[in-house]
Amino acid sequence: MTSPGDLVYLPAETMLLQYNREVEELDLDPNKTYIGPAPIKYKRLEKPANLLLIEEKCRNNCSKVWFEGEEWYVKQ
Repeated sequence: MTSPGDLVYLPAETMLLQYNREVEELDLDPNKTYIGPAPIKYKRLEKPANLLLIEEKCRNNCSKVWFEGEEWYVKQ
């Protein structure tokens, strides 16, 4: 079991995503064809890494991690 502040192992080729902070899931109308916020920035890890877990299961089954001075989302 992991919790915020733990280091989490991510294998090479893991995709990290960033989303527009102004778009919140609660603001979305599920009756429209909008499928959710699209990533505005992405990065694929070239080699395995241990990253700091900021928040677990926070957005669309993703966890928030700290990488290269920025917050990123990674799918679980």
